[in-house]
Amino acid sequence: MRGEKIWRNRLPYEKRYDYGVIRPRIKGMYCYYRAAECEPKITRQVRAMARRAGMDMAGEENRIKSRDSYLEKIQRKYGRGFQVYEIKDILRYTYTASAEELAGKALTAMELYWELGYQTIEIKNYWLDRQSPYKGINTTLRSPDGQIFELQYHTPESFSVKNGKMHELYEKQRPIKDLSSREYLELGNQMLKLSNSMEIPKEIERVK
Repeated sequence: MRGEKIWRNRLPYEKRYDYGVIRPRIKGMYCYYRAAECEPKITRQVRAMARRAGMDMAGEENRIKSRDSYLEKIQRKYGRGFQVYEIKDILRYTYTASAEELAGKALTAMELYWELGYQTIEIKNYWLDRQSPYKGINTTLRSPDGQIFELQYHTPESFSVKNGKMHELYEKQRPIKDLSSREYLELGNQMLKLSNSMEIPKEIERVK
């Protein structure tokens, strides 16, 4: 009788769990810890590729997304019913080159990765998107071991702007719910003005 009473008393607490949400998030944390285990090997390869392509690395201290940031992102991006949670930029790296050389060196780096068995599964060249205040080339790669990571290509100027004034404006705009509000639109205009002031890399249209 005592055991049955304890069991019944637990039922209301047990019912609070939504296993439809918990299960995929457990899978999501598996993705995070797997990426963390792969990080040293991926980082060594990314550094070696930077040297071969003649590019500099930037922001390497932020190469792995924090666990709290990862959890916040999957909660914001996914809802109930998703079976897989994987954020492509758990591991993220940045190469930089001058505006004169960025396009050519980015294409060289992509070719070098392909030769070593890395798949470039996504390329987003925001320099070609006039509506986007963010400027850079974002690529998603899959290593021969199956680990996905993000590699961005920037000029020193675009990298500095992204992590400086542009980030400040974005953080002010992000919490605003009313996308038609004067404040939201004004911040967007400031970001576009800042974006348009940057030097456009030579032959950047080749990267797509």
